[in-house]
Amino acid sequence: MQRQESGAPGGRLPGRFATRLVVTAMAGVGVFVVLAVYADVKEVARNFAEFRWEYLPLIVLLILSSYLLRFCKWHYFLGRIDVRLRVKDSLMIFLSGLTMAVTPARLGEVSKSYLLKRANGTEISRSVPVVFAERITDLLGMLTLAAISFSAFEYGRAFLIAVLAFLLALVVVLRSRRASGSLLWVARSVPLLRRLSGSIEVAMGSARTLMGFRNLVVATGISIVAAGVQCLAMYFVLRAFGTDASVLLSTFVFSFSSLAGSVSMIPGGLVAAEGSLIGLLALADISKVSAASATMVIRVCTLWLGVAVGLVATLRIRNMVFQDPPERPRL
Repeated sequence: MQRQESGAPGGRLPGRFATRLVVTAMAGVGVFVVLAVYADVKEVARNFAEFRWEYLPLIVLLILSSYLLRFCKWHYFLGRIDVRLRVKDSLMIFLSGLTMAVTPARLGEVSKSYLLKRANGTEISRSVPVVFAERITDLLGMLTLAAISFSAFEYGRAFLIAVLAFLLALVVVLRSRRASGSLLWVARSVPLLRRLSGSIEVAMGSARTLMGFRNLVVATGISIVAAGVQCLAMYFVLRAFGTDASVLLSTFVFSFSSLAGSVSMIPGGLVAAEGSLIGLLALADISKVSAASATMVIRVCTLWLGVAVGLVATLRIRNMVFQDPPERPRL
């Protein structure tokens, strides 16, 4: 990875983002407190005392495997728009984006495009569509699993259809040359946007490539497997608390809740994801104590573990990208 000269300090997070992260973490703790109170704190504590901890390494391994699969999609997308990067550097940039789960709909992951520019000079407008393509295919993957497992619950049909319609419409627009031309015409006609028309044209070109049929099928396939691995982790969390929920039910509950959290646009999907998880589990006749306990564990593993991994990667990548090159020793 190339080093770029900059006066920006390495090895620490920007103050504004650090503040947002702390606030979101406190909100997350607050949600857990509400869940514990709802289910009875003593009962939840007793439930955790009976948790089968031998399942935890498997659960964590599954979640980490899902991150690796999503990285494969990220690296595949970069290759499709001819962005060449060492696998190690690409991995670190991708992992740094996990921290941005605390931003609305994970849109903060556009920071990966900035890191790419610092790393190898890739235009931000060229790589930003990769982040949106990741989100679209993530949602398509979850949506596919929710549809497959729908028979286990038969709940939320209208919601799933609405999300599917929105995603398909978005894909059609991004693939359309006519839509690109219209957007460029508007940009060139508005004085304030005229200077951005070149960047918009580059971005739309990348978007059309990424939304090509083959790329969309490959990326969505990877997303389905990655999401399926997380749903399997949900199943083992429920098993660890002694429930007899099926894989099919676990898949629907987790995929539907993940969609709800993403669509809510709330940082980290807080409240929306937890509320959907505990609500669906309760509707499946799982006790509120087990439902609340399982919700806490799966959210720690799927949200906060990712944030922790992302923080480590972010601090490392900032050292690699933002530090000035060492001075050559004088002879």
